[in-house]
Amino acid sequence: MFEQHYEQWLAQQRKLRKGESLRKLDEDHGHSEKLFLQELWWPVFGNLDFLHAEHEVPNSRNSSYYLDHAYIRPPHLIDWEVDDFSSYAKNINRRGFDYERDRQNHLMLDGWQIYRFSLDAIKERPRQCQQFILQVMGRLYGGIQQGSTPSLSLKQREIMRLALRLQRPFTPLEVCVQLGISNRSARDLLHELVVLDFLEIVDGHLRARTFRATYRARSLFLG
Repeated sequence: MFEQHYEQWLAQQRKLRKGESLRKLDEDHGHSEKLFLQELWWPVFGNLDFLHAEHEVPNSRNSSYYLDHAYIRPPHLIDWEVDDFSSYAKNINRRGFDYERDRQNHLMLDGWQIYRFSLDAIKERPRQCQQFILQVMGRLYGGIQQGSTPSLSLKQREIMRLALRLQRPFTPLEVCVQLGISNRSARDLLHELVVLDFLEIVDGHLRARTFRATYRARSLFLG
């Protein structure tokens, strides 16, 4: 599933590039960048929407910066970078070191949020990296606006805000405190969201004790 979507995504971007931008895409989007998508992004969201490989950002030096994975979705601009320690340590010099700091400062000045993952972390701690991505996306895009999900009531939307903000299993008691409702009301709402496939039961069978946002919910509200 990933391979098919990845190849289609990459082919579509090639159609929109030319010159130096196309060369950078062909030469610099390699194994490490693909691994970020395959091991971190795809398992969390199941799509590559809003992502742009080797995205070109013109700078004041009459040249351009290229971002590993630009996530462009209003109102935010996010750059997800992959750093290979062995390549970095081998190729870096004083001028390159200075350029990288200058590049990051100017991108941030232009409104980009930059998050970096080492290649080792992607290979050895993918779950931890996935959790961090969810935390970032939950904070930036976790708000569920009125009308964005017509099937959800106001209280259900508040529960989903809580689920996406916490990014961990949560209890009915936390819902009671958040919404100021009884345990029975909280459980009724939680089970309604389970039926809608927005929440899943993490712990408990006869009586659910903890819940979390489903893959579908994360894809809908964060991806």
